[in-house]
Amino acid sequence: MPDLTPADAGHQPSRRTFLAVGAAGIATLGLTGGLAGCADDAEPGKTAAKTPARGVTPDVAVATAALEAIRATETAVQATQARYPGIRSQLMDLRQMHRAHEATLVNAVPDRARTSASPAPYAVPRKREAALRALKVKEQRLHTALDGLALRAQSGDFARLLASMGAAVDQRLAGWV
Repeated sequence: MPDLTPADAGHQPSRRTFLAVGAAGIATLGLTGGLAGCADDAEPGKTAAKTPARGVTPDVAVATAALEAIRATETAVQATQARYPGIRSQLMDLRQMHRAHEATLVNAVPDRARTSASPAPYAVPRKREAALRALKVKEQRLHTALDGLALRAQSGDFARLLASMGAAVDQRLAGWV
């Protein structure tokens, strides 16, 4: 990130700028290439026990876990939107955020480290209010998982990227409908 000069002192970089810088940091780590997610029944902050490919670096394993967690949560948002079309617009920001996070990470994981499994289907509760509560819990678990993964990251740039993703999820939760 550029140094702030006195003329720029009041300017804060946008989240996009921060994510782009983080993505560039990932590229400099040699992470060129999805992530293990939280199972719905998993303890918050714990990732599903999946064996990463042999010979991957710890940060690639962390990136793989983060990508899978994001994909699983995005699948839940998508399924909830499909079941309750009336709330589609309320959830669009979540989907866009998850897609942006996925796009940032997908190229960070080499093909040999990617898992082939797609996210498990998400069972949307039958009542709208229950569906929104369940989705909020899913988002909270993603936030916790990203924060935990940020702590496991060995690269400072990568840790900051994951932490910013967790913070973005937290911001969305703060404005939850």
